[in-house]
Amino acid sequence: MAKKEERDEELDLDVQQKPAGKKRLIIYIAIALLVLALGGGAAAFFLLKGEPAEETAADSKTSKTVAVKPAHYLALDKLVVNFGQGAPVRFLQVNLQVMSHDPAALKAMETHMPAIRNDILLLLGGQKYEVVSTPEGKEQLRGLILEKIQLILDTYEKERKVEAVYFTEFVMQ
Repeated sequence: MAKKEERDEELDLDVQQKPAGKKRLIIYIAIALLVLALGGGAAAFFLLKGEPAEETAADSKTSKTVAVKPAHYLALDKLVVNFGQGAPVRFLQVNLQVMSHDPAALKAMETHMPAIRNDILLLLGGQKYEVVSTPEGKEQLRGLILEKIQLILDTYEKERKVEAVYFTEFVMQ
């Protein structure tokens, strides 16, 4: 019988040790969650903190504060031209957005939109597929379109400036 009691005591000891294992698991999980939370908080702190010290030092050296003007955009309606014979594609369809920091420049563009569209269509119609199919050709075309728009604005509206032209759609079929 003494052996039976020893066996029962051994069984009781095993039952008491299992909850301690669960407690350890819960403690390990809590520690892991705490480490993750601290790591996330540190990452958020570094990502969301203000300007780097180098930029603030450079800003403090300059006595002038430069106010950044908001950008204003004007969408040009879809422009479609055909390529000459022999090109692997027949049509070029372009949607453009024009950006300026001067809202009056965009208002002037709206006033002179027929002349602007005319010059852009003539420019697009004279393009070669081999040129505009490359990224460099597209960038060059953007620059030419910007020059055409600025030339018209300089002709009719002095002191109005357009800073950039962006393709929002560029399709060749």
